Amino acid sequence: MNNTFKHVLIVVIIYLIPISSSSQDVYDKFSRKLCKCLEKEKVQSPSGMEPCFEELLVKNMKELKEVYKVEAFSDIDTEDLGNKVGVRLLKNCDYAIGIFSNQEKEEQEKIVKQANLTCDDLKSGDFYYLTNKTNIVPDTTHVTISKNMFLERMDNGRTYSLLDINWQDECNFELEFKESNDPLKKELSTPGDKYKYEILANREKSIVLKVFWGEHEFQVEFFKGK
Repeated sequence: MNNTFKHVLIVVIIYLIPISSSSQDVYDKFSRKLCKCLEKEKVQSPSGMEPCFEELLVKNMKELKEVYKVEAFSDIDTEDLGNKVGVRLLKNCDYAIGIFSNQEKEEQEKIVKQANLTCDDLKSGDFYYLTNKTNIVPDTTHVTISKNMFLERMDNGRTYSLLDINWQDECNFELEFKESNDPLKKELSTPGDKYKYEILANREKSIVLKVFWGEHEFQVEFFKGK
């Protein structure tokens, strides 16, 4: 399930979503239990999260089967479970955010804001970004920006997300979520949610964005379409 959580984190970073706080449900409860385990075991990397997640499954097997209305644990929709628990873990557990933040810092080049940065050519066009849903094949999200529209297409065009884009100045913009039929992004967003971006670099083949989550800082790379 580590890949699921990393995929969830990347999508959350892309959106920087102020996830709405609703009454606690079973996924909130599971995420808080998972957070406590991560802190207790002093987990330092995403790969170290697996034992805590397995412990969560074993100790809550009966409740999970009731939630998904199945007789056998093998019939549980684990992708749905990973999405929902992962989203709430990143909402409820600053310790988990820190785990991924540390890994991102190790893996990514630290980008300083480009001197004499211009972004006018980014206000329309086609882009894409990658999320590692598996260790082998990255998942590609295609993005089209046109006037006030920000359209994402995932899963080879089978799912989408539609947002309004509002440029605050030349290199800062805000997105407002409108609708989506993507299972994960429907978990993350409700209509009207807004997300802020700052462009750090406008390269020949890509742009680098900076986003913040509490005290943690992340960078995301959008590649320019051909």
